[in-house]
Amino acid sequence: MTRHRDSGDCLCTLAESPVLVTCPSCAGRALVTGERLVCPACAHVSPYRPVWCWDIRHVVADLWLQAPCAGHTLWALNGAHLDLLESYVGAALREDPDPSSVRRMTILAKLPAWLKSAKHRDEVLRTIRRLRSTA
Repeated sequence: MTRHRDSGDCLCTLAESPVLVTCPSCAGRALVTGERLVCPACAHVSPYRPVWCWDIRHVVADLWLQAPCAGHTLWALNGAHLDLLESYVGAALREDPDPSSVRRMTILAKLPAWLKSAKHRDEVLRTIRRLRSTA
């Protein structure tokens, strides 16, 4: 039986690694590191608002890793986020973080019900593999 234990991390932790976004100049894959967007394809560089857990809406529209899935949009910030989602969705046993943890609303606790649902498991895992190939 596969199991996944919630580490208690929030989205900000995943955003510490470069976030993959769509370049505003060439529509190619660009990287956001800190407060700077850099596109390796066209050399576009511009300031970028940092990714914060409580204000992710401004980033989601620009994300490179997003695809339709089960009538919704599955999105991820980067490869580490895809790894986390794949481990969680694919696990038969999902364990909550340590009860003594200060964080109660982790990134996994905030996932929408459709993504956590066993009936969408295969489709979500297929979509994650498809997104990983574009990363």
